[in-house]
Amino acid sequence: MSLLHDKEIQGLAELDIFLPFMGEKRRSLDSGTKAISYGLSQAGYDIRLSPNSFRVFDGKEFKGSRKPTFDPKMMPYAGYEVFLNHGPEGEWFILPPHSFGLGVSLELISMPPFIMGLCDGKSTYARCGIIINVTPIEPGWAGHLTMHIANPTAFPVRIYANEGIVQVMLYQLNDSVEAAYSGHYQNQKAKVQLAAV
Repeated sequence: MSLLHDKEIQGLAELDIFLPFMGEKRRSLDSGTKAISYGLSQAGYDIRLSPNSFRVFDGKEFKGSRKPTFDPKMMPYAGYEVFLNHGPEGEWFILPPHSFGLGVSLELISMPPFIMGLCDGKSTYARCGIIINVTPIEPGWAGHLTMHIANPTAFPVRIYANEGIVQVMLYQLNDSVEAAYSGHYQNQKAKVQLAAV
């Protein structure tokens, strides 16, 4: 297994791993507004957060012992949808203190059977205290990636849509997998997907 660099990822662009594909790192939006970088990087690809689906889980609407228990086999609580804010800085969601949100990638991802992706949050968000957790992208998986974005700080944080959120590092396997991913999260739509078993 080997980590792919920018030239190798560019060479795979015809496989439509990321749609749309930005063949260079971008640091501004089409409007010229500064952006958290996205697109092809030296050793990965920086995907963006979609403006269309963001859910927050903070438990404020539950009082006392009425708070639900999170169960990955049966999610009792779908959080609440947060609406997009607009300004000269771009578009963003507000993630309240001591909460987490689920967002979805703007890009449609289609992983070939001989490539897997490992994800890590952008350092710009890490410097604001934000923790981004995304599980590996298995060979053969396709869809819009749901991402967990945690705010353990005591401050609300802006999470920008249409801008970089996660770097995907692509690893080429020595051979194609025998059975491509076929789980519950295959072909996820461009909206947040809750836990499913």
